[in-house]
Amino acid sequence: MNKVPEITPNRFDYVQYDEYAQADQAEFKAAFIYLETLIENLTNGRAKSLALTASEEAYMWVGKAIRDEQIERNRLTTLQEDRSNS
Repeated sequence: MNKVPEITPNRFDYVQYDEYAQADQAEFKAAFIYLETLIENLTNGRAKSLALTASEEAYMWVGKAIRDEQIERNRLTTLQEDRSNS
């Protein structure tokens, strides 16, 4: 199996999470899933829809923060070759 070379990514590259980032992501995902179950119990309406959208956005930004933390920690990282930046 060919090893993917490690590089210093730019802000738009998709990176492969290391074991620390994977653990962080799994912990946050569990928390966001729990939050979603709480939000789902609210009465349907605009506020509920906005709460769900905001939680999706927050989850996205957590992923970006985890990615940035990993890059800061390692300086080099492996790109996700199966993801496209286009």
